[in-house]
Amino acid sequence: MLRWWKHVGFGFRLLLAAFLLIGIYTAWWWIDSARTCDTQDEYNLRGICLMRIQERAEQGDNAAQWSYGAYLETERRESEARQWQLRAMHGAQVGLDLRNEMKVFCDRIPGFEARTVEAIMRRVVTSSPDAHLRLLQLYIHPRCGAFDLDKASAQIPLLTQCAHFALGDYLERAKDKHYRVSPATRAAIRSNMKICEQELENPPPPGSTVREFMPVWRQDLDTLARGLAELEQ
Repeated sequence: MLRWWKHVGFGFRLLLAAFLLIGIYTAWWWIDSARTCDTQDEYNLRGICLMRIQERAEQGDNAAQWSYGAYLETERRESEARQWQLRAMHGAQVGLDLRNEMKVFCDRIPGFEARTVEAIMRRVVTSSPDAHLRLLQLYIHPRCGAFDLDKASAQIPLLTQCAHFALGDYLERAKDKHYRVSPATRAAIRSNMKICEQELENPPPPGSTVREFMPVWRQDLDTLARGLAELEQ
């Protein structure tokens, strides 16, 4: 072998070395993609992790369908992405299946018309009460035809989790639209703030139910309290 190696040309040696390095890098890339699967999000899926997500999506896993759709969107394969996102939305069974994309895509992308998004959320909420937060967020989203402060007000007493950001947005929309927030709704907001106080002291485990996109902080509750106080002046 050594004698053969000495007789091959320098260019051929470089070619073999290049192939070896490429092989080592490829093997490392696949191994690393599996090792880092827990830290990859849907916008940078790769390697074995991407294969696993695709397989789970094809088997009907709702979370995987949303993730795979988001990945395809980053790859500019919008048509395929929409198919998976629509499939995930229509297959929703629990609150966690209702993603923020449903609100963002509302009346902007075919298949995500306001009446469709609202109907799916209302179906899910009958057996998954944490989905009331998603309905509240939908009803206060100004770029969606489902925007309705009366319906939003009706969701507030039904919330099962802290909704500090959504309630803050609700008060802002009410102020902009000169909407009268009833005493009953104000009382429901104060009740939700008590839930927020409890979550501030004992944060719930992540991924268990629908949550705001960020955990509650003391300054968030202070801001919400000031917004509520302005209504009572």
